Amino acid sequence: MKLLADENVHTGIIRGVRKAGYDIVFVPDIGFAGCDDKTILDYAKKHCLILLSGDKDFGCLIEFGTLWGRGKVILLRYRLINIDRVVKDIIKLLAQEKESFEDATSLIIVLSESGYRIHRQPARKR
Repeated sequence: MKLLADENVHTGIIRGVRKAGYDIVFVPDIGFAGCDDKTILDYAKKHCLILLSGDKDFGCLIEFGTLWGRGKVILLRYRLINIDRVVKDIIKLLAQEKESFEDATSLIIVLSESGYRIHRQPARKR
């Protein structure tokens, strides 16, 4: 699994996830700093990357808005950022939900101190 870290993700978290052996790209490193959410999400989807972000706009845009069905997002919603704890939780989540990430075309996982919850795209009615 490869990840794309939004520009609001602390570099310590990115380093920790990389150290654990995950391939993670940082939005500013690919020249997308300041780009709109749709552009970032489209890039992640095109390159089969899981977007890691603390920006709850991604969750709203995907779950309730026009971007639903366009990608996979881990939304960090911690009240206090403890980098070691967040890294540990991300790594645990990636291991536990590997099949969810592989099977889904679109999902949002909200990760916080209390655990995580998954929002999947509902099946379309025919």
